[in-house]
Amino acid sequence: MTFEERNTIVGLALSIIVVAAYWAIVIVRAVTDDLPFTEVAWQGPLLWTMIVGGGLYAVIYGATRWRVRGQRVTDVRDVEILRHGEAAGAGLTGLAVLAAIIMLTQGASDFWVAHVLFVGPFLGSLAGAGVAIAEYREGVRA
Repeated sequence: MTFEERNTIVGLALSIIVVAAYWAIVIVRAVTDDLPFTEVAWQGPLLWTMIVGGGLYAVIYGATRWRVRGQRVTDVRDVEILRHGEAAGAGLTGLAVLAAIIMLTQGASDFWVAHVLFVGPFLGSLAGAGVAIAEYREGVRA
């Protein structure tokens, strides 16, 4: 398993765990406080989710990069696979940003705009990681 493949899998697993934890917090708050989702105190957990998730990923990436310092960790195949993965996820991320802009112009609540901007890029990274992992397993398709 190459450095980039391992890094993609770890990032995917970490993002799924962090997003699932956030939604668990919001759902538990909604159920225990008997409130609709849009009225739950979601701002703090959302910010902490992004801070903790980003921080954990940075620490893990830094530690794995430190272990292979001085070594070549990518090759032409890795670059091509990562390019395909990024291309697959970029459309969903761009669509989420467009949807959020449209929602803002129409006066949508902060809850929905924030969650489109939170979930959209997550789905984009999920798609990108899925494409990359599939290409690592099955080979790059021309």
